[in-house]
Amino acid sequence: MDGTFAGNLAGSAYYLYFQLAGIILAFSLPGREKRSARLLTGSVLGSLLLTWLPVLCAFFLDFTLQAHMLALCLTLPAVLYALQRHALQRHALRRILRQSPASGFLKSPGAAGRAAFPVAFVLVMGLWIFLLYTHTLLPDVDGALTTGQCTYGDMNMHLGFITSLARQHTFPPDYSILPGIKLSYPFLSDSVSSCLLLFGSSLRYAYALPMVFAMGQVLASVYLLAQTVLSSPGRTSHSAALLVFVLFFLNGGLGFLYFTGLGSAGYDFSDIFTGFYTTPTNLVEQNIRWVNVIADMLLPQRATLFGYSVLFPFLWLLYRAAFRNRQDLFPLAGLLGGALPMIHTHSFLSACVIGGSWLLLWLYREPALCPKIPGKPRPFPLKHPGGWILAVFLILMCLIQQGQKNGKISSAGLMAMGAGLYAGVFLLGLTVLARYVKAGGLKKLLSGWGVWLLLLLLPALPQLLFWTFGQVARGGFVRGHFNWGNQGEPYLWFYLKNMGIPLLLLPGAARTCRRPRAPLLLPALLLWWIGELVVFTPNTYDNNKLLYPAYLLLCLGIVDYGLEKYRKLRGTGKGRGLWALSGIAAGSFLLFSVLSGVLTLGREAVSRYRLYSPSQVALAQYIEAHTAPEAVFLTGTRHNNEVASLTGRTVPCGSDTFLYFHGLDTTERKEHLRLMYEAPLEHLELYEKYRISYVVVSSFERSAYSVAEEDLDAAFQTVFSLEDVKLYRVP
Repeated sequence: MDGTFAGNLAGSAYYLYFQLAGIILAFSLPGREKRSARLLTGSVLGSLLLTWLPVLCAFFLDFTLQAHMLALCLTLPAVLYALQRHALQRHALRRILRQSPASGFLKSPGAAGRAAFPVAFVLVMGLWIFLLYTHTLLPDVDGALTTGQCTYGDMNMHLGFITSLARQHTFPPDYSILPGIKLSYPFLSDSVSSCLLLFGSSLRYAYALPMVFAMGQVLASVYLLAQTVLSSPGRTSHSAALLVFVLFFLNGGLGFLYFTGLGSAGYDFSDIFTGFYTTPTNLVEQNIRWVNVIADMLLPQRATLFGYSVLFPFLWLLYRAAFRNRQDLFPLAGLLGGALPMIHTHSFLSACVIGGSWLLLWLYREPALCPKIPGKPRPFPLKHPGGWILAVFLILMCLIQQGQKNGKISSAGLMAMGAGLYAGVFLLGLTVLARYVKAGGLKKLLSGWGVWLLLLLLPALPQLLFWTFGQVARGGFVRGHFNWGNQGEPYLWFYLKNMGIPLLLLPGAARTCRRPRAPLLLPALLLWWIGELVVFTPNTYDNNKLLYPAYLLLCLGIVDYGLEKYRKLRGTGKGRGLWALSGIAAGSFLLFSVLSGVLTLGREAVSRYRLYSPSQVALAQYIEAHTAPEAVFLTGTRHNNEVASLTGRTVPCGSDTFLYFHGLDTTERKEHLRLMYEAPLEHLELYEKYRISYVVVSSFERSAYSVAEEDLDAAFQTVFSLEDVKLYRVP
């Protein structure tokens, strides 16, 4: 848990080697790319190499140092070949090291615009590193470990996955908090930290370092995607890309109004910074559920962070391959998508939906389907198809909500509607595909999209078959449910107050979303459709992980439309006379769009809660020093379990806060825990069944059970005692 300075250095060296290897490989890829593009691509490749190569070796050598050194050796031939082929040893490598990531972000006119993103990147990364520092097991003066508001819950589960992999070495792993059940949660977001822990890094350092790089990849890929989509020939839109960056990462709705004293909500402004989850983006009592993406998605939910760090570069590469005539990027986009299922399954589903939508649009736009107008795409049958599609979508959602309130639509009905639209789109796609193949486009299709699909499915299917599908079938995950987080408010009002002012521009953006912007609207609405009607885990709230990638696409369309209207206003004679008023309006729009998000991030920056007491920390240190990694500890089912999270040891049953939402039934095991604590001498067979080596008794167990401490004292040996914590060894 504590690690050493030398261990931190060794872990860092191992991690940075893979980053460097990925960058070298990216600079060896064919095609003309800006330095920024190659640096981002290389960093993502390096992260994926570190994520997957040790895991593949672990199938044969378990999750050990030997497996990790073998993974390193496997990369050496490719790295050395790339160095030799491109003479990176003497010339290009020195050039890479001299170039900062910011220096290659665009060589188009507008130095101020180019400089704005590096400044924004540094500011957000600075905040991110500060939040990681204060939220990741920050030591208190008395020896306790503290955390922030958003990481008080989920971080404990991820810590347990990290430490159990590193300490027990077993692969494929079981749940350390439910032994005997294969770990099918997307754990590869945690295995990268387990790698560092194996090399002697401290748990705090191993947890945080990969998250720094993952966040950098998320930030850079969102900006580059926005820049690619919103730029036109001869004009690179720095301001538009930066505005998308700001609206997405500082997202927040109208929740700040509840803290102004204008209504009857009963909150003071100071409650934002002192209460527990009384923030403008996470106020459940007022049905504010659209949380800030940094504070409540990327920081506490590691799988989401690492999933988006691959998904967003995937979208950037695939968009360029499909709509910017970069067929050479299809293979890399396919590999990134195929790596996703066990990093973040929701991101993989998002990648499939968006990729399938783009394939359909690509087919529809191909000149081979337009014999009447050679070289030009077929026109849409409607003048403003985007506006009609959005209107129909919203009307259907309101009707579905009303039908469900009246009891006319069941869960099965919602499932049927959710799948029905996808079936219709699939049949439409097959029809267009058949026409395209008949027109002689098979070779072009296979050389681009065919390669993409093959390289996506080859790595993805084994993951889905070995891990995902089994857990989904066992837990009854997939079912119909409407409007993931809404607690009964009208559909349109729920999203208006949750997503705020930017949503007001969506109708105009959709109405003017002709062919060039269709890749934004269509996949966003398809993803939103399935996210509103079908849930994929027992926790319906988790569907927002599907909606945020859709929201990013909507932000692109909203910003493009808003800036277009703003330029028209400023460009007309009337607009020039009212330039000050238009500037004030634009500034107010931006301020009230991000105010809730900024206040929420401010709350996280000052939040601090005790996660593990000094006695819990001391117990964890004793366990690490004096017990075997495979020992089983009887503890209560608290979520902040120092045995499971800090030491990686196994406990018979962990918290339902984690296990229930993974589709796992703990009823029987919880009853057995009660019997072992309350009548240990009468249930020694349970100790043997679960192979209990040690028993923990603390204030948590005493409050949850009527612990028979006299029986435990008589039957077992006390090996550790401090304040309210005792540890018994079972002979």
